[in-house]
Amino acid sequence: MSEITAIQFSNYGPPEVLSARRVAMPLPGAGEVSIAVHAASVNPIDWKVRAGLLSQVFPVAFPMTTGRDGAGIVTAVGDGVDGAMIGQRVCFLASRGVGTWAEQIVLPATLAVPFPETLSFVDAAALPLAGLSAWAALVTEAHLGPGMRVLIHAAAGGVGTLAVQIARDRGAQVYATCSSGNVDYVRALGVDEAIAYDRERFDERLSGLDVVFDPIGGEVHDRSYAVLREGGTLACLTAAPFTDRGAEFGVNVRVAKVLPDPAALTDLVALIKAGRMMPIVEQVLPLSDFVAAQRASESGHARGKTVLQIVQ
Repeated sequence: MSEITAIQFSNYGPPEVLSARRVAMPLPGAGEVSIAVHAASVNPIDWKVRAGLLSQVFPVAFPMTTGRDGAGIVTAVGDGVDGAMIGQRVCFLASRGVGTWAEQIVLPATLAVPFPETLSFVDAAALPLAGLSAWAALVTEAHLGPGMRVLIHAAAGGVGTLAVQIARDRGAQVYATCSSGNVDYVRALGVDEAIAYDRERFDERLSGLDVVFDPIGGEVHDRSYAVLREGGTLACLTAAPFTDRGAEFGVNVRVAKVLPDPAALTDLVALIKAGRMMPIVEQVLPLSDFVAAQRASESGHARGKTVLQIVQ
């Protein structure tokens, strides 16, 4: 039986619980495709699951292959899938439990979204989870549109850089928080105003906003209510715990559900093809650096996206 390399862990713990293992190559069943993974993205959810922080929310079956998204080439199809898909360059957000830090994966054919040859595998791998996280919050939940005023927290991160570009493309007036060292970086993305959180408080600078995008939670979430107008929307990702104070402030709190969404991912790819958005990849590492990749992600200070290159 053919084997592949996959990055797995058999118990919760630090990055060192990860190991590269030889496992049986998965084969596509009915309605599925097999994908040779060329690049896989590094996301905070990876280390949070590995560390056991989400064990009550996302229980896992050990051994587990880590990773949620990536890009590659369709190499085989199962019954009921058009053979023309073989050879297509596709990007994907996998369902929970299907790790993407592997040389080969199997997915439902509907989750494999084609991308143009003008986009590299590395850039395509950086898009799915980060892009769908920003899209679910800003478009699906907040219905962001022209002329609306939005604050995007953690704007220099992998999700934040795409959120800024999505908001700008939708005609919003964009404010952003980041560290002082990233102010120029965030301004270059097209924000109207960047606020350095280590120099001033955003809640003393802004008010009357239509939308706040909060991928952080905790204290940042709590302070965000005061900058929204009555009836505004606080669109959140599941991160640090927070208390919903929407009724107290007269605002809508919406927690985005980040799930495989091939229609939205197709829309994101179309924005890239049209030159209206681009993933920001700051670091490309070989698959063999999987421990260092998760350690860097866990630090919480990564700029843009880190991508593991599986096929050189």
